[in-house]
Amino acid sequence: MLRELTGLNAIITGGSKGIGKSIAIALAQEGVNVAIASRSLDLLEETANELKQYNVKVFYKDTNIAHQQDVQKFIEDSYHALGSIDIVINNAGIMKNNPFLDVSESEFDQLFETNVKGIYYVLQESLPYLVKQNSGDVINIASMSGLKANANSSIYAATKYAVIGMTEGIMQEMRKHNIRVSYLTPSAVLTDLIGETPLEEDTMTHPEDVADVVIAQLKLQPRTFMKTAQIWATNPTPKQ
Repeated sequence: MLRELTGLNAIITGGSKGIGKSIAIALAQEGVNVAIASRSLDLLEETANELKQYNVKVFYKDTNIAHQQDVQKFIEDSYHALGSIDIVINNAGIMKNNPFLDVSESEFDQLFETNVKGIYYVLQESLPYLVKQNSGDVINIASMSGLKANANSSIYAATKYAVIGMTEGIMQEMRKHNIRVSYLTPSAVLTDLIGETPLEEDTMTHPEDVADVVIAQLKLQPRTFMKTAQIWATNPTPKQ
């Protein structure tokens, strides 16, 4: 029997649009209280208003996860607003694709500071709450690029390889605390992050499809968990 999620509390980075927003909506529909963060206050307010229709607690804060003080404040305020932290969804990230020889040091730093160090900050601040209560879930959104790099995405792929490696290690440390730490590796998902796509949009994976996988993982009984999942479009079709 799957467990009920009603009354749990979740924090979601990158929660104002795309995959993060879809996860926030899916959780709220299950009765989960949510705290969302992103760099866009306007989009956060819009998303928060949508979430409130599900009669759950909603907290939001404009946050740049590449800044440690931003993350500290978001986690602390989320804990006080919701009462506890049971679920951590690390979704925020950026994508830049350039030939390796064209990648500047500042671009390299920006990708790692957001995609890797941002997750480090979030988990450094949130995991102590989960350890103290001896339960919880962490789901990090990685990418298929973290399993197989492509031309022009070497540095982006390197950040996602790092996310997977960090998640694997943290997973082993947290099991003794009854905390499930997992990661997802979606292929191309129809979001603003990938920009214009050559594929027919209705044949691509959509953000709500990733959200469905997240809900399925969280609904498993706490005694077991799905360490990772690859998410692929069944038949991505080029535009005519």
